[in-house]
Amino acid sequence: MADELVRTFEKLDVRESPGDVTEVNCKQFQHLNPSKILPSPLSFFQEVEEAEVLTQLLPQNEFVLGSRHGLASLKPDMSKFIQDGSRCHVSNYFGHDLLTHYDQFIPLATDQLENMQGIQNFINQSGSVKKDEKLTIICSRHNLVELIMSPFSNQDVCLSAVYSNGVLHLFPDKLASRQATGIHSNDERMRKLCYTGFELENLVTTPAHSQEKTVFYSIVRGRIDSHLECLFKAEIDCVDPTTGIYTEIKCSAGIKPQNSYHRQKLLRMWVQTSLIPRTTLLVGIRDPYYNQLTSFERYTRGQLYRKFNNSNLKFIRQNYNCNANISVQWFHHIMKVIQSCVCQYVVAQGSDDSPLSFKISLSKDLLLRIRKLKNKPPGSIF
Repeated sequence: MADELVRTFEKLDVRESPGDVTEVNCKQFQHLNPSKILPSPLSFFQEVEEAEVLTQLLPQNEFVLGSRHGLASLKPDMSKFIQDGSRCHVSNYFGHDLLTHYDQFIPLATDQLENMQGIQNFINQSGSVKKDEKLTIICSRHNLVELIMSPFSNQDVCLSAVYSNGVLHLFPDKLASRQATGIHSNDERMRKLCYTGFELENLVTTPAHSQEKTVFYSIVRGRIDSHLECLFKAEIDCVDPTTGIYTEIKCSAGIKPQNSYHRQKLLRMWVQTSLIPRTTLLVGIRDPYYNQLTSFERYTRGQLYRKFNNSNLKFIRQNYNCNANISVQWFHHIMKVIQSCVCQYVVAQGSDDSPLSFKISLSKDLLLRIRKLKNKPPGSIF
């Protein structure tokens, strides 16, 4: 594997490689014409499977492999809506104030969500990561989503990474000066907007065990090629008890694919749901002024793809027209570039098998910069 990766590395547009820093211009990655709409989407992985399930018990922060103890279920009327789309099943939810309980809500700490102890336990127990045969990239699903969305969101991505014995652990760079976002934002309006999603989830699901606070994850293995795979954990909102298929729940003020910002949101939803083997999407539509629930929309992955990838929509020149298939091509490219760059350091290290640490940054202009660190960054599983 090492020889092949070195040959791949030599073909890259490497701007600088002075020893501890490698820079690669990824802007010219090969992709479809943004205006070309395929009848069906490309796949992120050649093969993908749910390798295990995992429940995180809070606040003790314990992980139980093989447990569905923390998996919530869609309520029966919501499950019927998912099946046939009839609003008569769900009209009793309309008008609900999606800021109910906002003042009592305590969000999960970022460190708890980023805790990879459960995946580490899975690797130790199953012995599923085979050294020297391939590179296994371990991370959380949202880390992959951020990398995939980079060409479409105009935002920098900063990650820490530690390599050891065929495994590369990617995780957020805690030392990067980034403002708190989402539910942890300093902006109360933003916190309230994010909270509506949590309120919607509580409204339409039944927790597996109401006496305990839990988080449920699917541990997913996806093969990019014979030398590269991803092993990641994906937080799961709930399962449809009728079909046994996971359901992703989102809250929105409306979905208008003609709008470039909305199209970007649709792409992010599609990426998130398409990384795991099977899932459907339930969207709660809220009134933007009063934050009351007004409607529901349901999508399979194929329906979601066609929502923003169809020839009837106006072509948007910026951000690659938010073409879903370009996001897949970009994912394959950036993961193989990271693999190749890390490999050069592994080869240079020779017989020394001590862990290698890196800071990985990807700029808005798609310049990848990998800096070798002397000290291991906080948060690694190694």
